[in-house]
Amino acid sequence: MTRRDLIALTLGASAATAACSRKLATRYFGWLFVASAGEKAIAVADLAEFRRASVIPLGEVPSQILRVGDRVFATCPAARLLTEIDTRHFKVGNRVQLPGRIVSAVTVPDSNLIVAAIAQPAALVVIDSKTLKITGRMPLTGDPSALDVTSEMAVVAADGAGTVARVSLKTGKLLGVTNLGDRAASMRFRRDGKAILVGLPRSQQIVSMDAATGGILSRLPLRFAPGRFCFNADGGQMFVTGAGEDAIAIVSPFQSQVDQTIVGGRTPYAMAVSTTRNQLLITNPDSGDLTILDIDTRKLSASVHVGGNPGEVLLTPDEEYALVLNRDEGDVSVIRMNTVLDKTIRTKPLFTVFQMGSSPQSAIIIPKEA
Repeated sequence: MTRRDLIALTLGASAATAACSRKLATRYFGWLFVASAGEKAIAVADLAEFRRASVIPLGEVPSQILRVGDRVFATCPAARLLTEIDTRHFKVGNRVQLPGRIVSAVTVPDSNLIVAAIAQPAALVVIDSKTLKITGRMPLTGDPSALDVTSEMAVVAADGAGTVARVSLKTGKLLGVTNLGDRAASMRFRRDGKAILVGLPRSQQIVSMDAATGGILSRLPLRFAPGRFCFNADGGQMFVTGAGEDAIAIVSPFQSQVDQTIVGGRTPYAMAVSTTRNQLLITNPDSGDLTILDIDTRKLSASVHVGGNPGEVLLTPDEEYALVLNRDEGDVSVIRMNTVLDKTIRTKPLFTVFQMGSSPQSAIIIPKEA
């Protein structure tokens, strides 16, 4: 019996035993776009029906999916391409060739700009998403490893050099370089844009930097190598996962301190925050689970076994459903939040599972009216 057959039987049994106690689930009218490396395509699912609806061939391996307003773009790192996706007709739109391999790309808040960190040659590139033209380029001292932006500034880490450069998005000029002495794997601006938080895996630290001067404000030691960052709704707490322990670090970015380290299931990986319920969702690749923690109490709210090798987790905009991408089999596990957080239900069931695209890299959700 395959994993998919076993899940189908489990779903059927769960539906039969819980049908009398649960209200009929409302549907979310939107599209799920997934970058499928195995298919060299963007797979599209109809979330109102929870089924794969279309596939958009790219001819190249995609990595990230970005949304700028009502427009969607996919990065193809090896091909050095930024590709526009027509979300109404499910086809490829215009493309822009970048001068190097794309390492990371982010959208600039309240603008039409996309900033891409590229390698070979190392540089920071600014693209106007409306015209798909490169409007700025800043050489870097080494291949980039992490990137983040505000509406005014980009910050990028140079891999081999162990440095972090700050660049003005208005002038395109270098504002300064800070030597951290170690490779940065993750980087985020604090909510107010006045500080930069940098994860250093080798030294197991989070460095807090002053965004205006580049000065180091603090070095926060961790029990594991930091890899991923996620903020709560007001930006007052930053959750950190990484390699080395089955734990999550909770950092207070405004106080520049590690507040607490708690268990986050086996090998905590990707995260998402439910703002309406104040819950932190964490995928656990080694155990095939989704762990849900109450952010206020910092205690376990629920654990759902999704199986396989769970990677990214997303919430529908109405926060009624959590979607977990399986990196091995390319399917999507759907969890109904009201059901799994119901204390009267002991065994937390999946709502459904549907096939998507092999080797999923990233995903976004677009409302149908968009």
